Amino acid sequence: MVKQTIIVIFCSMAVVSVAHAAVSVSVNPVDGSNALRFERIPVAEAENKKEIHLRVVSSSGARFQVFQRIMEPMMNEKGESLNLQAIETQTLANSNSTGTLYLQNSDHLNMSDQLLYSSNQNGGADSFFIGYAINSNVINATGTFRGRLLFTIRGNDGSEDDVSVDVFLDLTSNYKMSIRGGHEPSRLHIHSADIVEKNADFVNISFSGNGTQEIRIYQEVENMPQNASEDELGNGVLQLDEEGATDGLRAGGLSPLQPNRTLIYDSNKDQDNFVIYFLVDTAHVEEQEAGTYGGRIKYIVQRGESEQEYPIDLQMEVPAIFSMNITTPNGGVSFGHVLAINPPQDQQVVVTVVSNLHKPYQVFQDIESQMTNQQGKEIDSKYFTLQVQIPSDQKGRTDFVEFSPVQVGEYPVYSSDAQGSPATFKVDYRLQGYPDMNPGDFTAPIRFSLNQK
Repeated sequence: MVKQTIIVIFCSMAVVSVAHAAVSVSVNPVDGSNALRFERIPVAEAENKKEIHLRVVSSSGARFQVFQRIMEPMMNEKGESLNLQAIETQTLANSNSTGTLYLQNSDHLNMSDQLLYSSNQNGGADSFFIGYAINSNVINATGTFRGRLLFTIRGNDGSEDDVSVDVFLDLTSNYKMSIRGGHEPSRLHIHSADIVEKNADFVNISFSGNGTQEIRIYQEVENMPQNASEDELGNGVLQLDEEGATDGLRAGGLSPLQPNRTLIYDSNKDQDNFVIYFLVDTAHVEEQEAGTYGGRIKYIVQRGESEQEYPIDLQMEVPAIFSMNITTPNGGVSFGHVLAINPPQDQQVVVTVVSNLHKPYQVFQDIESQMTNQQGKEIDSKYFTLQVQIPSDQKGRTDFVEFSPVQVGEYPVYSSDAQGSPATFKVDYRLQGYPDMNPGDFTAPIRFSLNQK
């Protein structure tokens, strides 16, 4: 038996078809990376721009157009979407060779196609640049965002190609707030002579990297300044003057230090700064008891959902004041042409006492002798009188409520109240001519002295 074996060999031929797209686009970030990367929120006025170089080719000779759009929305690690208006885009004028560039006015990215480029009638190859920038004024969230940008080229012959680029935005906040004393970071030193900004201590407040969040800054007295006797600094002694080239300040001009929480600043600025001077009101400090006053103020910063406090210690020195000032008429106390037939003549002296010792005091008048002329002849004392006028709103007292003869020697003409309150009063002197009056110029030295009881 003859066997015939037939071997059939099956052959397989693989045919690989290589399709060449009639149009194609390539994308290369200018910084050499493989993605569009933005590093942190820039401070105001600083640039945070990126560019992409696009190359387009058409092998069919057909006209084509290039578009861009957001392929995947910009999301952070919390799942929050970025406001796409925060990414501005614009083609760079004259960066192409043949076709027509669009989007030469700045716009923002969106989910719809944005026309970037249109070729001439014959298609061909070309390249151009497109720029991207972050607008920090419309950023609605912070964090690390990731998305994808799609570039598409479409030919009039129906051919199409696209390429995507990852977009990364590090929008973690670089927000900084600084609230510091002018001379010491956490302490203010105030002196009674600090009546103008040049000499006064101050608080410097500044911030940056805020984006567009609302910032509210409040001032509140945590502990009203007190001396060793636990007496508080009086209302109006300290005046605040806020200064800065900003419209965020909420107080205008001088205002007294308020114990309650007071809004002093409110804005949505990315950065700002201003100064608060602590000035002394001279009229009020003279009424304040001498001593060292210590307290604490704090600044409360509200930003979004957060609130942070910045305490600053406050120390004020109120020196002891115990002084008297005498104001006389021009030329001094002088009586001219005193005749018996003429009406009496009056001259007035104004006495001002300033004291913050809160202890009673007296003003004394001392006359060594009656008024005499060059020959030593004295004026009859009953014709030389004095009266003390105390304003009705002052609590001091005097024994000379009516005109009384001026006595030789030292004696009190004014006594303060028990608290030693400051005072201003008038001493009126009256000289009446009389028959048989000796002729001549009469003088008498009068001295005032201030004594604490």
